[in-house]
Amino acid sequence: MKHVRNVAILVALAVAVVAIPGGSDTAGLIGAIFSLLIVSLIAYFAARFYRDHQVDVYGLGETDRAILYLSIGAIVVLLAASGQLTTTAAGTLGEIAGLAICAAGLLRVFRRWQRL
Repeated sequence: MKHVRNVAILVALAVAVVAIPGGSDTAGLIGAIFSLLIVSLIAYFAARFYRDHQVDVYGLGETDRAILYLSIGAIVVLLAASGQLTTTAAGTLGEIAGLAICAAGLLRVFRRWQRL
């Protein structure tokens, strides 16, 4: 009975988005608000993690710190541009290669950090 109620609520919301004038605009607004909340939470947790492990990050050395920051920055740029990169096969392969290089850089820094 509980599942039927949940499905009915989802169907009612879908009908409201389709039938009510301006429903698609409202749905887009709610989606944008949720996206901003998710990005805000990710930024908060990243800042909190950095603050908790700041001594470890500075203990890595300049080269490993540069690799860490460049890898994270490149991942952010690649994910932000993935909508345009994935329209062609070459762009998709380039994005996969870029993410693989960034993952290798992060793995290198992680292994160095474990040795400290």
